Amino acid sequence: MGKKFKNIFIVTVLFFAFTFSVAAQTIAPTTGAGLKDRVKDLRQNIGNIKTQEKTESEAIKTKRAELNTQLKNTSDAAKKRLETVREEAKKMAETRQAELKDKISKLRDEKKKQIATRLDEQMARLNTQWTDHFNNTLNRLSEILSKVELRSDKAGANGKDVVAVKTAIQNAKTAIETARTAVENQAKKTYTATFTSEDKLGAAFKAVKEQLKDDLFGLRDGAMKSAREAVQSALQELKSLNF
Repeated sequence: MGKKFKNIFIVTVLFFAFTFSVAAQTIAPTTGAGLKDRVKDLRQNIGNIKTQEKTESEAIKTKRAELNTQLKNTSDAAKKRLETVREEAKKMAETRQAELKDKISKLRDEKKKQIATRLDEQMARLNTQWTDHFNNTLNRLSEILSKVELRSDKAGANGKDVVAVKTAIQNAKTAIETARTAVENQAKKTYTATFTSEDKLGAAFKAVKEQLKDDLFGLRDGAMKSAREAVQSALQELKSLNF
């Protein structure tokens, strides 16, 4: 019995000795040269990621600079076009304005003369103020859209599907350009009251005032509203990316 136990003990010792020997041979490469190689690969991957991020960051910076330049050029060009069309409209309306002033000067009631002159000036001033306001609004919408575009580019660089966002951005750009054209067309308009007798003076100016109001509200609720909604749609598409 003692001899049998001794044999079992020897076999067990040899088994564990063999197991530890194999384990040592398996672990040794990992903790030695193999581990160094893995660390080296990891550092290389980190370096590649940093290089990629830097490249993407530079691309975004370049795109931002391009968009800022584009925004400024668009804003300046729109402002210049408004000034040009207003001057053209003013020249075209000179004859009508001269006729109106002549009629006003012939009014017998001095108070009516003052009111008529003030209303005539007010029509032109209101149209200028509102078309300037609309133009500034479109500039702000363009700025918002440029930020959406930059964010979209960054999301795309990070693997997001930005097809829907890009489509919404292009639709918004088109809507803004359509609105700019509508604002320019409004800026071309002049509002001059025409009346044949002094007793019809009030009705004449009321009609012109209503026409101006209808035109401005039509622009606000038409092309301007479409531009705002298009930019809002682009924002919503961007938010849906959860980026």
